[in-house]
Amino acid sequence: CFAIPGDEQWPSPSEWAELNKTVGGRLIAARPLAAVCHTGDPFNVYDESKCAEVKAGWDRPETHFVDPVEFNTPIFQNASCDPFTPAERVCDLGNYVSYAINLTMKTAVRDVQAGLEFARRKGVRVVVKNTGHDYLGKSTGKGALSFWTHNLRERTVIEDYKSKDYQGPAIKLGAGMLTGEAYETAREAGYRVVGGSCPTVGIAGGYAQGGGHSSLASLYGLAADNVLEWEVVTPEGEHVVATPTGRYKDLYWALSGGGGGTFGVVISMTARLHPDGIVGGASFSFTAPMDKFWDAVESFHRLGIRYIDAGNSMIYMLRMLETNTPILIAFSVTVPGKNETGVKEAMQPFLDDLKGRDIAYNFESHVSQTFLDHFARDFGPLPYGMFPVSQITGSRLLPRSAIQDTESSKAVTEALKLAVESEGFYLGCNLFNAGVVRPKNAVNPAFRESVSHCIVVGPWDFTLPRGFMLERQRRLTEVIQPALDEATRGSGTYLNEGNSEQGDWREQFYGEDVYKRLKKVKERYDPGRLFYARTAVGSE
Repeated sequence: CFAIPGDEQWPSPSEWAELNKTVGGRLIAARPLAAVCHTGDPFNVYDESKCAEVKAGWDRPETHFVDPVEFNTPIFQNASCDPFTPAERVCDLGNYVSYAINLTMKTAVRDVQAGLEFARRKGVRVVVKNTGHDYLGKSTGKGALSFWTHNLRERTVIEDYKSKDYQGPAIKLGAGMLTGEAYETAREAGYRVVGGSCPTVGIAGGYAQGGGHSSLASLYGLAADNVLEWEVVTPEGEHVVATPTGRYKDLYWALSGGGGGTFGVVISMTARLHPDGIVGGASFSFTAPMDKFWDAVESFHRLGIRYIDAGNSMIYMLRMLETNTPILIAFSVTVPGKNETGVKEAMQPFLDDLKGRDIAYNFESHVSQTFLDHFARDFGPLPYGMFPVSQITGSRLLPRSAIQDTESSKAVTEALKLAVESEGFYLGCNLFNAGVVRPKNAVNPAFRESVSHCIVVGPWDFTLPRGFMLERQRRLTEVIQPALDEATRGSGTYLNEGNSEQGDWREQFYGEDVYKRLKKVKERYDPGRLFYARTAVGSE
């Protein structure tokens, strides 16, 4: 068991001060941002105007990623200190970490080593926090010492990277680099890099370490598939570079898809770059009466197989309108290397199908000169993007076999319908082909056989009683998620966007055989289980 504040073995103030001296004054005592919204002890920093600013930005990623201890998961914030509870209520750390070490490229390795030695000696839990874009509470922990990687800002383009496995352009990214920043760096050199759809996600953090789906996945695979090496400090303090064929190939394998926050502290990641060029895009939507609509959605997924096998992807939303009518909105259609004519050709089977069903649709195509331009158009405004972050989530990978089989496809569609018709939820999905490459890594095998990944999203409403939102979480866990799982037996879940309450997370997030192998890697590099994160390998 780890020590927490109040325990007899908890380090004294003088011991924390000594650690701060060792890391050059870069140890930060935790103070939640919302402390300015609460009067009295322990922080005593109430400020009405600053509180209003915190409230206004609470569901925005930029509020959380620049702070050493904040994260964006309301369930795990636990209302311990948020801006929406009464001012006279005590601001308690709750699930927040107690201290964080601010890592910089110049001193990161030795600071991590010092922090690990201290934590091991004093029995303190450690966690890793990058941006705090974290749906499962993995980047925080009560009483923990956190390694804050936000300021690991290196970005270097390597024109001629050479290894046994790859020769060509690559990019080295410090763990704190954001996805949008990585796209900008790659574009300036004439390349593109595989990353996600949220510009404020740490591309070398939990995103790539957990697999990392992408609008470019149908061409180049997942983010984890493109990693060439990981620079990491292991739980026992060893500074290593893990590659697919080197001495630490098992660590490379585990970090490439096995999840962040449990195998060590990643300092940097080196990944493949790909030649840039035009990207065809479009927006596309349709709505129809209930039965007619869901029949069209079933057909949409079946037609999507040929579409993604051609190297394309599509991010779309399924939700209910205020008129109680369902709608599909594809706000990011990605057709790499094609002009508007090519986009229309790629989308024509979808449009013809809707026309044959007498369903009206909206369709507008465009072309961007680079992938960054395409990304900014669909997911901007940069640098922060359009997505709020305070939400309840669960997810499921929709397998190709189920979509191709008529009976199974109907069951999948019924499960999607259940989610969309549940009050307070919608689906955000991504059509892509993650089986286009199959390197040796720890990515959940279900990715390789899937057609689409759908995340069940329940926006957190801080104006409602917390118990009301917890009831929605219960419905997700006990009704919606089981229905999706049952309709897609043998598939799995993207571990970065799963349901934190899922009981069989080892099988669903990782795959049973992969998890067994990951446990062995965990036992080799972290025999003392110093790193612990919810649903991470070794946390059962």
